[in-house]
Amino acid sequence: MKEEIAAAVFFVARLVKRYGCVDNEGREGFAAALTSALFENYKNHWHPNAPTKGQAYRCLRMNVRMHDPVLQLVCERSAVRYQDLGLPQEITVWVDPGDVSCRYGEQGTPFCVSVVGSHRLMDKEFSRRIHDAVDSISIPTINPEPKSIPTVSNPNSVYRFSEFAPAAPQTWLREKRKAFAGDAFPPLPPPAGGPPSQFPYQKSFKNHRATFTFAGPRVDKYHWVSKSR
Repeated sequence: MKEEIAAAVFFVARLVKRYGCVDNEGREGFAAALTSALFENYKNHWHPNAPTKGQAYRCLRMNVRMHDPVLQLVCERSAVRYQDLGLPQEITVWVDPGDVSCRYGEQGTPFCVSVVGSHRLMDKEFSRRIHDAVDSISIPTINPEPKSIPTVSNPNSVYRFSEFAPAAPQTWLREKRKAFAGDAFPPLPPPAGGPPSQFPYQKSFKNHRATFTFAGPRVDKYHWVSKSR
């Protein structure tokens, strides 16, 4: 049990060192408190002949909904804030006889962190296994995306139409156009050598354009329509 707990504590401490914001003194105190807490909790739930027995009790589980109570107790004993550990939001560590495994994410695939057999692993091999296990866990970076403004579907809402949108053109408010002031046509002169014109004082005429403009619907407050028709 000592080797399995040592592997689990070393693995969690490496995660805190890489992703957390705890100094060396704080990490050493946290690792010592975690080792003591795991020994205290696992001593009556350790079954070498049946490694899967009590497996649910011998795990450190963290997710977005809850924090592991053992880690919270360890943080209180070592005067370290839980948020400063920098652990993944969803991670589960199982400490079983002869094996320490981990699962990143609630739907992830468990992988082995360290195997403790009949012969003790060399320090370099043990450190390499823990290092590989830490590298296999990637902390996702949070990239805030701009939130889109929801569309209001309520027809009675005052926010349905934008106050900055251009209004519909109101043709009945346009000014009336002035008449086209065209040049007057001069009177025709009489033909050369012919009799004088019978209309010497014929008036000239001007070319005009239509000046009618639709002035909108006519509103008559005294007009009513009988419904009996």
